[in-house]
Amino acid sequence: MNKIKLLTPIFLAVLASCSSKESTDNSGTSTVEFTYEVDTVMVDAGEEFIHVNWNLTTSDLSEDGKYFYNFKTGADKPGLEIIDLENLNLERVIPMELDGPNAIRSPYMSDVYLLSDGTFYLSDSYVLYLFDQEGNKRSELTFANHDFDGDKLPEELRIDLNQAFDEAGNRVVTFYSDQKLEKAPLGIAVFDLENKQFFYKPVPLLSEMEKYRTNYYIDDYPVGAMFSSFYLLTKGDSLIVSNSGSNELYFYNLKTDSVSSKAYSSQYTSFEITKSFPERVDSEAEYRSLIQETRKNVHYGSLIFDGQHDVYWRFSKEMDRMKGDTLVYKNVLTAFDPQFNQLHEELLPEDFEVPYKAFVRKGMIYTFLNIDDEVAFVRYNPSFEK
Repeated sequence: MNKIKLLTPIFLAVLASCSSKESTDNSGTSTVEFTYEVDTVMVDAGEEFIHVNWNLTTSDLSEDGKYFYNFKTGADKPGLEIIDLENLNLERVIPMELDGPNAIRSPYMSDVYLLSDGTFYLSDSYVLYLFDQEGNKRSELTFANHDFDGDKLPEELRIDLNQAFDEAGNRVVTFYSDQKLEKAPLGIAVFDLENKQFFYKPVPLLSEMEKYRTNYYIDDYPVGAMFSSFYLLTKGDSLIVSNSGSNELYFYNLKTDSVSSKAYSSQYTSFEITKSFPERVDSEAEYRSLIQETRKNVHYGSLIFDGQHDVYWRFSKEMDRMKGDTLVYKNVLTAFDPQFNQLHEELLPEDFEVPYKAFVRKGMIYTFLNIDDEVAFVRYNPSFEK
């Protein structure tokens, strides 16, 4: 095992400023002593190769923290890889089929969600599948043509690509949008898997949250888009919505249909994206150029809950400077308490790469590192006291 240690004690006062649609104000100052250690561990795949093409983004951690499930998105032979995190090896692969009674419609999956009984959901953002550990399909739900009781989306609307499960795996919460996904999400949709009910509600603030969007067209048909990402997280009857383009959290209560929000200040990164972008491009060269330009923007990641420390973690980054043709970023790790008050910001080394996917196990933050097409996890072990 290659182990690197880095200890950085910090004494820092952080002001968390808050705003609310319901005039709630929780502004306050928190002082913490913060240190962390870093090590890197390799996963032994034996004679196999773990599927790293999609940076382990279609994955989930088992409830006991012992296993990490990674779907082989886009592979010729799709399957679900089970990595033993106790022994750091590839234990086995659950094969998936594209034909027959246990078939999935596509080798491209967007979400994996593990249930406490060992079954798991796979979603390609169009169909939700429930499987057991042997790869037998228990059920299938097509979002656009479901038979759940309750509301029905109008034909001109569709379920969006962002999805989140509640803690028990009984509800899928997602956005809905226009059919061609040319605009920001229009509202929230909920599939109650236990009671087989569906409802949706418009949420106008979603269009306000999106900081830019550029659609790429060929012959007047949208074939690509750039936009600031939305993130969904459930907590009880609340849906926490954030956007990669601003340092804010929005809290939507599914029962009361009420919205509140909190805005935060950072000593390292801008509050939001302020640069304007064209709404439409018809040239691939211009589209690719804009993609490169957006990489300079501030980018806030999703929230990751840490049950051992009882905090939420979030990675963020923003361009610091150019080093030749290379972008050098300010990389930041932020901690929030269970009430989503900001506790601490930690500036990480400039060679740190903000991960596409991160998870917390036994109080350590795991991020994926590709080392010569082999899987490694960089583990951050934080320690702090108020």
